[in-house]
Amino acid sequence: MIVRKYFPSNPSLSNEAMIDGFKQGNAILAGLRTVAFALTLGRDRLLHLSHSASELYGEPVGVLADHPNFWLEAIHPEDKPAVWLGLDKLRDMPGSEIEFTYRLVASDGDISWVRQRCRIAANEAGVPVRIDCVVSPCLPPAPAAPRHEIGNAVFSACGDALLVRDAATLDVVDANTAALALLACSRAELLRQRLADFSARTEGFDVRAETPYLDAVRRGQVQRYDWLVTPRVGEPRWVEAVSSPLVHLGRPCLLTVLRDIDSRHRELERQTLASELIERSRDIVAYADPAGQLHALNPAGRALIGVANEAVRDFFVTDLVPAWAQPHFLQTCVPMATRDGVWQGELALVSRDGRNLPVMLTLLAHKRSGALKGYSLIGQDIAPWKLKEQRHKRDKETLEADKLLQEKLLENVSAGLLPPLDQLRQIVQILERNPAEVSRALPHLKRAIEQAHRLASATHEFLKAGAQRDLPDNKGH
Repeated sequence: MIVRKYFPSNPSLSNEAMIDGFKQGNAILAGLRTVAFALTLGRDRLLHLSHSASELYGEPVGVLADHPNFWLEAIHPEDKPAVWLGLDKLRDMPGSEIEFTYRLVASDGDISWVRQRCRIAANEAGVPVRIDCVVSPCLPPAPAAPRHEIGNAVFSACGDALLVRDAATLDVVDANTAALALLACSRAELLRQRLADFSARTEGFDVRAETPYLDAVRRGQVQRYDWLVTPRVGEPRWVEAVSSPLVHLGRPCLLTVLRDIDSRHRELERQTLASELIERSRDIVAYADPAGQLHALNPAGRALIGVANEAVRDFFVTDLVPAWAQPHFLQTCVPMATRDGVWQGELALVSRDGRNLPVMLTLLAHKRSGALKGYSLIGQDIAPWKLKEQRHKRDKETLEADKLLQEKLLENVSAGLLPPLDQLRQIVQILERNPAEVSRALPHLKRAIEQAHRLASATHEFLKAGAQRDLPDNKGH
């Protein structure tokens, strides 16, 4: 029932009372058009639909019940992405409730504004079982207060990505063109999302990681931190996020500026990795300015020289080279590296106690725009290889001496065997001519054979002993 109050003496009050009555009547009529329905968690089947749906959507309840997503199809195309993404977020947060205000297009083409509330209902065990929704007609949202034209133009044309987020919910309420390009999404997809929704989950960039920074921003402090975002299309990129407090449309918000620093961050990662490799390398790595004064020396180099890190700058690169090698280093190595950019060869480095270390030395000259900026020195310890080379040379010389000895031995054996063999040949010839002389020739034959046998046996034992010595050591196998 609508009750009108009239004030004859004050027409203005009478008009206000009438308008108030009309508003109450419209509210009651709108309440009668409230629609309640329930969906499965998969949003593919209706569990319940109130009879008031036919009046709001302009179709019989039976027809609407055959189309579980009738409510989604009736949403204005510009508002549909935000509602669908909002329901996805609701499904990830059981027990919460979400509300949308959007334009509804009835079957006759009539457009009206409605407010939809959704929540996930659970059974007694706390297991989610369905999605409950209530759709009620409402007044159009109040138009946003006009923004300053210059500020609006700056916000839209800014080259950095700008996000305005609600300070309480962290939902994105506004974004400029650069933010849409960085995140590779449309404006409808971005609104009511969070920065964490575009973050690399595998790297741990979620709301909890940003919480300490946001708490400081809410206290009025500007915060700067790196963030890894994952656009809807493309590879993850590093950005620098600068968040500051802001009042937007009368509510506390956060203004977050995202600057693309992916190339710089990747280069910093490569430099950090290179520095770690140098620090952990067992090779000697040093850096000197164009005058040759040392600026950096890795732990392996400091261990060789025997100096602390604080004393490195008191040395020159020539202090790393023995006195006998300095003329070659200064007259050959440095000029060639300066001219060609690199010199490499065998040299020696010296420690403070005078020990020489043979190294494969690489000398690099660093230039920028043709100007010399400094030198890098890399020394790889080749003492083990040098020792192996010396052993190999010694073994080779020993083997050659053994071969020469064996050749001399064979010559002596041949010379020693020839007389007994010649004597045997003569005895055989005599016996062929005088067979009766066998008894007299037998002692001579026996003595010649024994002499040849002793000489052959001694030679065999000598050669056998030399062969055993030259065989590889198999004790460890």
